[in-house]
Amino acid sequence: RARARIHSGALSKALTEIRRNPDYDNCLKIAVWHHPLNSDGSDRITDQGFMQLLAVAEFRLFLHGHIHKAETSLFRYDLSPGGRKLDGICAGTFGAPTFELRSAYPWQYNLLTFEGNQLTVRTRRREEENGAWKPDSRWGQGAGKSALDYYPIEL
Repeated sequence: RARARIHSGALSKALTEIRRNPDYDNCLKIAVWHHPLNSDGSDRITDQGFMQLLAVAEFRLFLHGHIHKAETSLFRYDLSPGGRKLDGICAGTFGAPTFELRSAYPWQYNLLTFEGNQLTVRTRRREEENGAWKPDSRWGQGAGKSALDYYPIEL
């Protein structure tokens, strides 16, 4: 049995509790789990139907780890302008042991800052085991432009 999955019963129960509690009506909803939706190996979540449930329940972001590389992704439920979608943020490698680092990738983490209707994801890196953390300018901006150490998400 695959370990990389979301338990449908647990998710259904949690979504029902959120739906029934009016305190969550105007909240920014963020889902968090360990395994990625997409990866090079077989350790990804292959049954991704739960993403539709999260979109319908008005979740806006999801955070995951496991692949030890800072990445971003987008799940679009509605393709219309302003349609329901979830932005995905992969955590990086903050506390990973040296032997678990991916080739050519340093330790990384993301700092999420919220201001108004915008989330800014700032990526930091450390290249040596006991070295200093510094900005990780890995987010390409297009031909002829310098990469940035952050990217914005409109909420």
